[in-house]
Amino acid sequence: MHNRKKRLGQHFLHDQNIIKKIINSVKPNIKDMFLEIGPGEGVLSTPLQNKVSKLIIIEKDKDLIPILSKVFLNKNNVQIIHKDILKIELLNLFNKKMRVIGNLPYNISTEILFKLIPLDNIIEDMHFMLQKEVVERIIAKPGNKTYGRLSVMTQTYYDVKKLFDISPNVFTPKPKVYSSYLKMCPKINIFENKNHENIFSKIVKIAFTSRRKMIKTSLKNIIDIDVFNTLSINPCSRPEELSPKNFMEISKYV
Repeated sequence: MHNRKKRLGQHFLHDQNIIKKIINSVKPNIKDMFLEIGPGEGVLSTPLQNKVSKLIIIEKDKDLIPILSKVFLNKNNVQIIHKDILKIELLNLFNKKMRVIGNLPYNISTEILFKLIPLDNIIEDMHFMLQKEVVERIIAKPGNKTYGRLSVMTQTYYDVKKLFDISPNVFTPKPKVYSSYLKMCPKINIFENKNHENIFSKIVKIAFTSRRKMIKTSLKNIIDIDVFNTLSINPCSRPEELSPKNFMEISKYV
């Protein structure tokens, strides 16, 4: 049995009902190419592997690699990569659209999401198990105190849907928090070009870095105050009062 590493935020799923429920919600197909992040000891990878054309597993913890190698011995459609997901150039891994699944480590889940969000053109969909409060932040609406940069970025690129909550009892060791299962499907042709996309990301980041400030103050070096009036956006708004669509409109004017 693998010794769980607290610093890696590891909590392993062991409940067969939840595993079935996840696989049923993902609906894997024999034509699919899957990327799995943080497979643990392979409890989700195993049922998935039988149903898909290719499964690429990324695992950072070196102690899990021999366990996974044993589980997938002689399985030709599985590729195990021992690396940190945050340090991998994912575009080099795929020659066709991929589907992504993962039980994301609690301590770096938002960093992983920010890395994956802009890869919407190579992603078919993403299914993640995340800390419940991270999912609440992703799906939050403007004006909600949990609404922030993660909400705006995710909702701009993806249609997001929380599927179900998961109790701490189905993991070893038991986390202190509930998890939720989230599905993300990319929207297409969101930006006019790469430059527009970069400006949008920059504006959202700057606005939420100083979320107490009014947007006319935090964005004053980037955008003229008249633009807010043109767009019927109150320049005295705080960033959490603006919808993803508002940020999109502002970015078109820069």
